[in-house]
Amino acid sequence: MLEVEKKATLPITERRKDNRSFAPMTVVIGNTPYAIENWSFGGIKISNYYGTLQPPKKAQIKVLIPTTGPGALFQTSGEAKRYDPCDVSLSMAFDNLDMPTKETLNRYFLEQIAYDSEQSNRGNNDE
Repeated sequence: MLEVEKKATLPITERRKDNRSFAPMTVVIGNTPYAIENWSFGGIKISNYYGTLQPPKKAQIKVLIPTTGPGALFQTSGEAKRYDPCDVSLSMAFDNLDMPTKETLNRYFLEQIAYDSEQSNRGNNDE
């Protein structure tokens, strides 16, 4: 019988300084829209990225935020930090976000927390 080697697993330590959100957003690089897998005030992770941008190149990007009411759009520059060929994702860091953009992202982040909490409470009441 084969013996399976048991490895000790260490708890995953979050190294990011900003909390991540999985609330949906879209980024446009060039003329191509991509789904954002997760995001923070520091940057984004783009899923299914088949473009040509690779680390450490920079690009002008547009981010569409589906906030309550009219959606929001902001433009900024970002630096490609990491490309993962296994899950075909590209991680980018925002170069600099102005205060109105940070406020819009914060409002969207809080809306999603409220929405998730409401959905969780509904699920608990269905039992």
